[in-house]
Formats: sequence, C-alpha cells, structure tokens
Amino acid sequence: MLCLATAGEALAAGRYEPVPLEDDEWHLIESSQELEAYFREQSLLHGDEDVVGLVRRVGAALAPAPVDDYVEYRFFVLRDPSPNAFALPNGHVYVHTGMLARLEDESQLAALLAHEINHVAGHHGILNQRTATRRTIAALVVGGLGGVWGSAVSVGLQASVYGFGRDLEQEADDRAVVLLADGPYDPHALPEVFDILGRDYEGLNPRVPTIWSTHPEIRARAERSRALVQDAPRRPRDPQAFDAAIFALRLLTIRDYVQDDYPHTALALAESLVARYPNDARVHHVLGDAWAALGPQRRLDPDELSNADKRRNLRERVRRTREQRLEEALETEEGRAAYAENLARAAEVLGRAIALDSEFAPVYRSLGEVHERLNQPRDAAAAYVKYARLAPDAPDRALVVDRLRKLTEVLKTEEEDDDG
Repeated sequence: MLCLATAGEALAAGRYEPVPLEDDEWHLIESSQELEAYFREQSLLHGDEDVVGLVRRVGAALAPAPVDDYVEYRFFVLRDPSPNAFALPNGHVYVHTGMLARLEDESQLAALLAHEINHVAGHHGILNQRTATRRTIAALVVGGLGGVWGSAVSVGLQASVYGFGRDLEQEADDRAVVLLADGPYDPHALPEVFDILGRDYEGLNPRVPTIWSTHPEIRARAERSRALVQDAPRRPRDPQAFDAAIFALRLLTIRDYVQDDYPHTALALAESLVARYPNDARVHHVLGDAWAALGPQRRLDPDELSNADKRRNLRERVRRTREQRLEEALETEEGRAAYAENLARAAEVLGRAIALDSEFAPVYRSLGEVHERLNQPRDAAAAYVKYARLAPDAPDRALVVDRLRKLTEVLKTEEEDDDG
C-alpha cells in the first residue's frame, strides 16, 4: 500500500465505519434510488454495452465491501457532454459521457471512479448534510428538478469532482491514490485526470488561484496529486483497448458539443481523434462539423485569456443566443472573414472524409449544409442529392428533399437572370 504520510498531511473528514442514518436522512437514500428511475425514464442513461460494461468492471475492481445496508455500489454512464462524474449516498456512481470522451485509458477511468467511490465510502454526502453545508448544484447534471429530486441533488450530486469543499475533495483524492496503488491500475493517472479537467477549450472558466478556496482549483489538485504519486511504481497501460471500447461514444460526444454550441471543445476533441484514426471517414466527418460549428469565431487559446476575458465570454454566452451572437459577429469584417475561412476548412475536411469513404452518406448532408452557408447552391444541391441516394430511408429525408426543392428554385432564378 502506498503511504501518503510522506507526501504531506492528509485531511481526514470522512467516516469509513458504519454510519447509521437518522430518521430524517432515509429520504436521501430513497431519492437516490428514484433518481436512477428518473434518468432512465428521460433516456439519459447511455446504454452502449461495451461502455457501460467497462465502467462497471473497473468500478467493481475498486469498490470496497459496503459497511452499511443502504449502500450498494452500482455504476452508470449518463448522457451528458460536460466532463464530470458524481456519486450518490446509496453508492450509485455516474460518469458523464463527456468525461469518458476525454479519458485516454482504463487507469484514468479508475482514478476518476476511485475518487467518487471514496465520497461514498467516507459518507461525505451524509456528513455534508449533517454539517449543514447544503449546496444545490443540480445544474451540473440536470436542470429544473424539484420536490423529491431536490434532496438527492443537494446532497448526492454535490459529490462530484467539483462539488465538495477542500477537506472532503482532498480526502477523496488522497484515498484514490491508495485504491489505485493497491489495485491493478497506474496511480499516476490521477493527476492526469485533473489535467484533463483543467482544459478550458471554450475560454469560459476563470481560474481559482489556490487550493485553499472553497472549491479546490483543478490545477492545484493536479499538482498535489502529482506529488502524492511521484514515488509510486508505474504500471502498464493499454490505451488502444480503451479507445476501441469508447470510440462510438467519442463521436457521440463531439456531436453533442456541436449541437450544444461548444465548437472549440468539439474541435479539440475531434482533432485528437483524427490524430489517432487518420483513415476513418467518420472521424473526419465530425471534425468537419466542428469547423462548421465554429462559425464566425476565431480559433482561440484559452491560456492567453485573462480572467476578465473569460468572465466576459461567459456573460455574453448567457445574455445572447447562438443566433444572436452569429448575427452580431457577421456584422463585422473580421467575423465575416472567419466565417468564410471556417466553412471553407469544414468543406475541405468533409472532402477528405468522402475521399476515404465515398459511400458514407452522412458526410454529404453536412457538406450540403456547408455549401448552403457559403451561398453555393449548386454544390449544396449536388451534395444533398448524393445523400438522398445513399440514404433513401434516412429519417431526415423529407427535410433534405425540401431543401433541394428550395435550392432548385434558387438555381432556376439564377439561370433566368443570366438568360435575361
């Protein structure tokens, strides 16, 4: 077992022996159990057997035997592109698809789950309730929950990689190192997870200066955990096997970021995927969609932004819709130039996808949309025709046919003007 004493004093705030619940606390367990049913009813649980099986297998290898009858360790994957994970007081641990899409191998997944397992094993949610530090962070997972869900959210969902204060988060980090060292996984993966969480692709998250803040700053936690594992032996890691299991999830998450208007994140994840799979048309397809989603924005380097810049970006995102921000940017010469450049890059990347697999139908739909936005109706129509031929039973066929009809009218008008 790795000794933590040499790496600095660990804070001990949890209780790892049985903790009998008081009468007014049983609703926390009931609500936690009902939350699973809610996620299932709302189709928020990711059902890919390879992905879910992977998470359950790694979680089972790390979880200790429960010391309370109300705890049963179970592991789920939640369809949410935000990079997070959380544990409920009854032992249910949820990992977001957006977190899995960022991880590189099984040891990093183990590090994440070890952290969450320690929140459960140490009864952090229940102890937080008893010390009256009741903070609702439901927005990290789902919005607008009330009634019975409020109890589970206020105590359970705060048990995430972001949710607790310094003492409990540090304890979960420290004990995660021990769990990893005692198991088959590489403890050096823990600081890597914090490095991943510290990447702010969109330039929206101001940095918190010190580990002693209420919410420990991710970079500070990365450095502290790096010191904890510096003398731990390194263990073999197999990123290829992990990648194979979650390949489809990575594509799904990039599409979610495009849909949810996080184009810089989509672009970064897609470029990383292209580097690993340079000959896969599906990967180039999502990269092309990411470039198109960037719209009139310039590629940014969040490390060059000040906290004031990031706060301003966040305010603008809250105050204006995607359409309003697009319209405003296109009123400027710089915005119009970036728009044309990004769409041209998207068309280029989508062309590479077609060169790799000319029968891959979805890429033609994306290419048609790019040509439409570039005001190239003839090219757009050709792409839509190809899509309709390759995917005659596509659920969006009616929409594409309608676009083709409108483009045909545009082309007919242009021809009449030329003849006139």
